[in-house]
Amino acid sequence: MKKLFLMFAAVCCAMALNATSYGCHLKVTINGESTEQDQVPVEVVKNGDVYTLTLKNFILMAEGIALPVGNIELANVEGVDEYGYTTIRFNGPVSITPGDDPNYGEGEWMGPLLGEVPIDMTSRFINTAITANIDIDLSEMLGQVIGVSIFGVAPQLKGDVNEDNEVNISDVNNVIDIIVSQ
Repeated sequence: MKKLFLMFAAVCCAMALNATSYGCHLKVTINGESTEQDQVPVEVVKNGDVYTLTLKNFILMAEGIALPVGNIELANVEGVDEYGYTTIRFNGPVSITPGDDPNYGEGEWMGPLLGEVPIDMTSRFINTAITANIDIDLSEMLGQVIGVSIFGVAPQLKGDVNEDNEVNISDVNNVIDIIVSQ
């Protein structure tokens, strides 16, 4: 039983090392007019050599009115490590999925009604900060391109067992030592 628990704990720690959530400042520009929002969740998950960037519960603010768009997930994007950060680029169609914000019902999310939309994105990040520029090209449907600029930071890293301000394999080793010593 101890070995099973040990394996489970190691897998959970390893999975946690591959995902980073950021609280982001968002600037959305449509037809030259911009709106801004704070604490928008963005998540980056690394799976082998590819990344998935998800803008969760994207809500477009226009003239004081909230228009729930949904989740924009850019999956299986190859990353390039250079100058101490990772760069990912995506250019292709994406289907926006309904968000899970409890303030909006599933039928209120307008992104899924659009079908596939062309998205061009470039993002640079490290484990504590992210920037991204996303262009959602709706020129054929609505005659406009929606520009989204993102800057965010990761909250205090979770899982930092040895309190060295990094979540890494030494934290997994510390968890294993704690379990084995029981």
